[in-house]
Amino acid sequence: MRKRILISFAVFIAGLCSIIYELLVSTTATYFLGDGVRQFSIIIGVYLFSMGIGAFLSKFFREMPLKFFVHIEFLLGLIGGISVPLLFYSFVSVDALTLQIICLAIIFLIGLLTGMEVPLLTFVSDESDFKNNLSNVLSLDYIGGLLATLLFPFLLLPFVGLYYSSLIFGIFNILLGLALNHVFLEKSKKTLFLGLLSITVLLVLVIFGGQLLKAWDHAIYKNPIVLNEQTPYQKIVVTKKQEDLRLYLNRVIQFSSADEYRYHEPLVHVPISLHAQPKTVLILGGGENLASREVLKHELVAAIDVVDIDSTMFHLAKTDPNFVKVNDGAAKNKRVHLIAEDAFTFLHRIDKKYDIIIADLPDPTNEAIARLYSKQFFLLAKQKLNKNGLFVTQSGEIYFSNSVFSCINNTLTEVYKHVKPYHTYIPSFGDWGFIIASDIPIDEQDVKRDLPDNLKFLTENQFQMAFEFPKDIQIAETKINTLDSPIILNYFLDDWNKWKTDLQSGTK
Repeated sequence: MRKRILISFAVFIAGLCSIIYELLVSTTATYFLGDGVRQFSIIIGVYLFSMGIGAFLSKFFREMPLKFFVHIEFLLGLIGGISVPLLFYSFVSVDALTLQIICLAIIFLIGLLTGMEVPLLTFVSDESDFKNNLSNVLSLDYIGGLLATLLFPFLLLPFVGLYYSSLIFGIFNILLGLALNHVFLEKSKKTLFLGLLSITVLLVLVIFGGQLLKAWDHAIYKNPIVLNEQTPYQKIVVTKKQEDLRLYLNRVIQFSSADEYRYHEPLVHVPISLHAQPKTVLILGGGENLASREVLKHELVAAIDVVDIDSTMFHLAKTDPNFVKVNDGAAKNKRVHLIAEDAFTFLHRIDKKYDIIIADLPDPTNEAIARLYSKQFFLLAKQKLNKNGLFVTQSGEIYFSNSVFSCINNTLTEVYKHVKPYHTYIPSFGDWGFIIASDIPIDEQDVKRDLPDNLKFLTENQFQMAFEFPKDIQIAETKINTLDSPIILNYFLDDWNKWKTDLQSGTK
């Protein structure tokens, strides 16, 4: 009876760990290489293909199935355990193509070994007179897979992290092999040595994990890290060197306190200055509350709603001394209302309308963000504007990422009668674009109110110059970004890859 229970438990753990590894590798590949749909599709395909090969090869080991299963657990635990640490190291050491090959090689090996597990355990249970062995083995394997898909997004990713999750489940795999060796294989010393050696490697990576992750972080972020937190939605890293505070979300810089005002002042004050009576303002994104800081400089604005999917950003904006200093306490101002919700869901849910809607959102680096630049999203925003309302969105770097900038402009023209781009130079980012849209004519000469006195960058002259573009930067012809076809993600990745190649070759 004890042996039968242990085999059943082995099937369950095997199903659990293998799916966890697949999710870990897919998520890590998405973080480092972008385009989650493409990464998950390719990795799942390779994973299933290699499982098929593993299942085929398992028939050659049916004479000693349990012994080979134990060895597979050791090898699978070792490969699965070091998968994320290896990808972390590769990210700072090799180019994107090599990193992609490493990802696929890892998942191929994991799938190959995983594919051998169920057939081997079926052979074992058959030898042990396990009734209905195939159906029992498969059902337990699938239940383990279900638990994995629940554990990963709700517990492992937000609270344990990718690095330690891979090591923990690698250790589980190896401990399973050691337990089977102890019960079934008469404590084979050779097998025991292999298991202990494998688990020692993973334990060393766990023990020195903090130092390794710190070294890895410093290889990516040039300035000292003062905050490093994984939330259910994103990885938040804050660096500070002297007075320069920088925020990174999923490794992408969001602002530098040295020049963020060059971004936030044009984003906010241009639409407010062009509106006759801006009393209600909605900010989508901007959880650090730098945009709301600028809106608060207009006394006419009575209410500001800030919608950000990650409540951790609101907590930092209200309580972290570094953030409170740069946002001037805006997150705690009585005119500011903080709403932790997805921007798309919020617009779909509410009936409230606004005079101005400001989309202070990250660049479209993945599908979840790409939908926030879709025609359907812009239509939702339009429905929440008052009759003379204005919508403005940040639109990315206009030279290196002109395709993205043009795609946003062209998508907005499908929704609004009047669309007008403008830009400003930000040392930390480059020549940055914005696009203002409305169903009423937009005339940058028809300024309704003076700019606040306490601005650091934007002047009346700079205001007018922002709408002037050089000859070599034009709106290109692009497809329209929609929920059904998020083409902007392809534009972003193509522009980014070309830009990265140009920088590496020393050209522009």
